[in-house]
Amino acid sequence: MFNYEFPLSPKARTYLKLEQVFKNAETSFDLNSIQHVMFLLRSVVDYIDLIDGYSAIKVEILKDLEKCDGKLRMWLDDVECDKDFVNNLRQKIVEARKYLDTFTRERTVLKDDPIIELIKPRFLTPSGINCFDTPMFTFWFNQSLEKKQANVDKWLHEFDCIKVPVYTLLYLWRLCANYSERVAKLGFMQESADTCDLINIQYENDVKGYPVVSGFQSRVNIRFLPFDKGAPVGDIPFKIAYIKSSLEQ
Repeated sequence: MFNYEFPLSPKARTYLKLEQVFKNAETSFDLNSIQHVMFLLRSVVDYIDLIDGYSAIKVEILKDLEKCDGKLRMWLDDVECDKDFVNNLRQKIVEARKYLDTFTRERTVLKDDPIIELIKPRFLTPSGINCFDTPMFTFWFNQSLEKKQANVDKWLHEFDCIKVPVYTLLYLWRLCANYSERVAKLGFMQESADTCDLINIQYENDVKGYPVVSGFQSRVNIRFLPFDKGAPVGDIPFKIAYIKSSLEQ
């Protein structure tokens, strides 16, 4: 089953981008591999740029955590509610808030780190990171694993104040997603929906194409395009979930 997500609000777009940055960093674990190290550094630079580009990110995340907690409190009034499970979810929100409280735009560790300061602008230049343009990086890369790991641990620790809250929010949003059956006639579907932040599309692996989504919050167009150019597109059954930050479906 293929799973495809598309953001319908600016904050959801930023959350999904941040999630991808964190996942990229988590898979870049071999510090003796130049490919892993470069991918890790790209993740750190992307994180800095995303945070700098969203001035209200801490406020937005806090609001969304409060919305989630409010909905969970309402669920506790339901006699059929699994109170232990819901309270466990609420505890995750408490922990996420604690991490968010430590966020500061100063980010002195990342801002003042000589490796990050050197590398960040070099990603804008073709093959900008090399032995003659960035000799300090080459020297650092050839240090002991322990030395490199100490630097990387400091960088990744800076992620936690945003990573934990974003992971928590997206987990709760997806947990409460309600899917409905749809059919894209000749690969196309258009419909209106209540304002939401994110849609999730699921379809079978034997579909030889991919969805292209356009729209904003309350109106969605979905077109399945063939991977092989010019191939015919028939009716495609799929499932869709409209996800709201308030957890209301």
